[in-house]
Amino acid sequence: MRSEQNVTAVKRRIAAAHGDVAGDVLLKNAKVVNVFNGLVEDKDILLCGDCIAGLGQYDTAETIVDLAGAFVIPGLIDSHVHIESSFLIPEEFGRAVLSRGTTAVIADPHEIANVMGTEGLDFMVENSRRTALDIFFMVPSSVPSTSMETSGAVLNSNAIAEILRKHPRCLGLGEVMNAPGVIFGDDEVLNKLSVADGKLLDGHYPLGSGRDLMAYCAAGIASDHESVSREEAAEKLALGIMIQIREGTSAKNLETLLPLVNDDNWPNFCFCADDIHAGDILDGGDVLGAVAKAVALGMDPVRAVQLATLNPARHYRLAYRGAVAPGYLADFVVVDNLETFPLRMVYKNGRMITGKETASPVRLGQITLPQTVPPFPQIQTGQTARVIKVFPTEIITEERLYTAEAFMEHRDLQKMMVMERHGVNGNVSYALAEGFGLQKGCIAQTVAHDSHNLIAIAADEKEFSFAAKVLEEIGGGIAVTCGGKVLAKLELPVAGLMTWESAAVVAEKEAALNRAARHLGVTLPRPFMTLSFLALPVIPKLKLTDMGLFDVEQFDFVPLFF
Repeated sequence: MRSEQNVTAVKRRIAAAHGDVAGDVLLKNAKVVNVFNGLVEDKDILLCGDCIAGLGQYDTAETIVDLAGAFVIPGLIDSHVHIESSFLIPEEFGRAVLSRGTTAVIADPHEIANVMGTEGLDFMVENSRRTALDIFFMVPSSVPSTSMETSGAVLNSNAIAEILRKHPRCLGLGEVMNAPGVIFGDDEVLNKLSVADGKLLDGHYPLGSGRDLMAYCAAGIASDHESVSREEAAEKLALGIMIQIREGTSAKNLETLLPLVNDDNWPNFCFCADDIHAGDILDGGDVLGAVAKAVALGMDPVRAVQLATLNPARHYRLAYRGAVAPGYLADFVVVDNLETFPLRMVYKNGRMITGKETASPVRLGQITLPQTVPPFPQIQTGQTARVIKVFPTEIITEERLYTAEAFMEHRDLQKMMVMERHGVNGNVSYALAEGFGLQKGCIAQTVAHDSHNLIAIAADEKEFSFAAKVLEEIGGGIAVTCGGKVLAKLELPVAGLMTWESAAVVAEKEAALNRAARHLGVTLPRPFMTLSFLALPVIPKLKLTDMGLFDVEQFDFVPLFF
C-alpha cells in the first residue's frame, strides 16, 4: 500500500521529481526495464518516501547508490499462490520470497480455511501484516472443495460475504474448483459468485473444454492456472481467460505453455507458483526463477519481466505496482544481467530488504485421529486391481488396471491410506499407487489438498499406524518412518500445515525428508508434493479421499478391487 498519500508527502514527491528538492535515495547509472514501452533505458531512479519520484538524470538525494550499469526490474508479483504449501506462516513466507525479488503475491488461503475456516483465514490476514511483502488474498470459494471428502470447516456464501466485508485485502473469490457446480447452476455455488459481484473470480478448471468451458466462463471466471497443454490454454485464452503459467514444486507447465505467448496476446499471461515448498523458493524455483527459465527457453527478457510484473498488477487491479515509474511504489529488483537474473538487491517501499528478523512461535489447531483402523483389503483370485498412476511433474494422475496375477508380481505398487484428522467421523480409506518407487517404510503427512486429512503411502500397511501416531504427537506435519523408527520429520504445528520456523530451517528439514524417502526407494523428485495432491478429487483421474477411491472423470466413487 502506498502510505504517503497525504498532501504534504505528495507535494514533496512532486517537488523532488521536478528537481526542486532533494529526494531520499538516488540510484545512479541504472539500466531500467520499462515494461510500458518494452525498452531498457539508462536512467537514474529517484526515490521519495515509499514511492518513485522520477526517472532521468538527478544529482542530489540524502543517500546516493551507484548501480554501475546494473539492471532494474519491477518487483515481481506471484499471481496465484497457496502460502501454506511452503510450510511457512505468512510472516516467514514474506521474508523468503522478498529475498528472491517477489514484492507482492495473490494468496488463496483455502488450505488453512479447509482445516479451520474463518479462524484460519483471520490468522493468515493478521500474520501477513508482520511482513513487508504485500499479501493480497482471494477468499476461498471451495471449503470444502467437494462433498467427496471431509473437511474441518465449511464456508458458505454468507461467510464469504462477511470475509469480503471484514478484510479489505481480499480482492475477490479464490479459485472456483467446483466446475460442475457452476456449469449445472448449483444455487450455493452461484450464491458464492454473486456475493463477490464486482470483484475478480479466479478459476480452476483442468482439462476444461467445449461448451462446458464456455458455460464456466459465462459465470464471470477471469483466470486459470490449471492448463497442462498448449491446446487447452489456447482455448481458454480465446475466451478471455488470463492464463497463469504455473511453475511450482511439482506442477511445472512453463516449458509447455510458453510457445503460446506471442506479440499479440502477451498481456493475457502471467506467472504463478501455485504450490511451492520453502526449499524450492530459496533454490530459485519461484517467480524470478520462472522469468529466468522463460528467457533460457527463448523469450525476450523484457517480455518475461512483463509477465511477472505489469500483467498480474493490471489483472488484479493493483494500482501503482508492476512498473518502475514515477508515482509507483518503490518496489524493484536489481540484477546483474537479463539472461540469468543474478539478484543483487531488492527494494520494497523505498528501502533495501535485509530480512534479518525472525518470527515468534505460534500453534494453531489440533490433530484428532480415529481410535480404530480397519484392515487393508486383499485382492481375490479373478479380481482386477485399480491403481493410481503418478507422474513426476504433474498433479494429474492416470488409472492402471492389473489382474490379480500381475498385481502380485508388480514391484512398484504402494499401499495408500487417507485418515480423517479433524475429529468429525473417523473415516479411513485405502487405495494403491504406482510410480513412487517406495520399497519399504512409510511416508505420512497431514498436508493433503484440499481437506488436509492424513495421507500416507507404505510398502506394508503395518507401517501406517506408527506413522500416524508420530504425526498426532507432533501436532501435524510430515514424517518418514520405517520399522517403528522415525527417519525424518517436519513439525507443522500451525493447523498441521505450517511452522513459524524460517525458510532456511524448513529447507534443511525438507532435504532430510527427501534423503530419508530415497533411502526407502522413492524415485520421484518431489514425493511429498505429489502425495499431497492424491487426495484432491477435482483433478483427474483417480484420487483417494477419506470417503474412498474417487474417479474424477466419472465423478463417482469406484471400488479398489472388482
